[in-house]
Amino acid sequence: MTFILNSVIIIDNPGGLRSHPEKLVFKGDYLMKRTTLIVAAAVFSATALISLSGTAFAWHPEGKIVKKVQNITTGSVLSDADTKETGVAAKPGDQLKYVIEVRNVAPAAQKQYNDMVNTVVTDELPAGVELVGNPSQRKLTADLGRIVPGETKKQEYVVRVTAKIAAPITNTACFTGNTEVNDNAQKGCNPAVVNVTIPPTPEVPVVTTPTPKPPVVEMPAELPKTGLAENVFAATLAIGALLYATSRYVISKRDLSKTVS
Repeated sequence: MTFILNSVIIIDNPGGLRSHPEKLVFKGDYLMKRTTLIVAAAVFSATALISLSGTAFAWHPEGKIVKKVQNITTGSVLSDADTKETGVAAKPGDQLKYVIEVRNVAPAAQKQYNDMVNTVVTDELPAGVELVGNPSQRKLTADLGRIVPGETKKQEYVVRVTAKIAAPITNTACFTGNTEVNDNAQKGCNPAVVNVTIPPTPEVPVVTTPTPKPPVVEMPAELPKTGLAENVFAATLAIGALLYATSRYVISKRDLSKTVS
């Protein structure tokens, strides 16, 4: 019996291997040895591939992000306000504190297989708020580096509410990360909602100054008589009284002189 193969690795002798790219012809008593060698090589290759694949897929970090908000001005609690219904109340001028938490919830693993590396957080501020200390900065970026399984890293900052209308403000933060061999990318986002209300404008009371009225002078029931006739009469009485007094003086002087002589 004769077998013909195109290209195989065969054992010519116990001491070595030799490759024959040309057609090879060998007898049936060598068939079992050559077949065994081919099968063993295939099994070895498959095992190596499985081993490499298992190593590649052994990196399993699991990143999670949570963003919370607190109204510092009103003293509210730090809340995971993901929706309008759970949003934190605020009004123009209030200061808000945002806290971003990124954690690796993967189990611990040997050789740092489950570590999340090159972790970066980004947060672009929406309209209606501005960063305290740097109002012109609208995008915030933080490099959190490596986060091992079970670890949490935080970033926080304070903004001021500048909105002029009553409406929700949704502020979303995102993160990215990967493994040491860049084969299991991680990413995620989480919002925090603030419900802005505009207080009613208080009415300014109108103050009216009353117009002062001129004083009313009450007139006597009968006015004093100050006419010419009244003045003449008074003068006549005065002259009469004076003449009478003078005559009485003269008479008294005359009587006194008679008495003395």
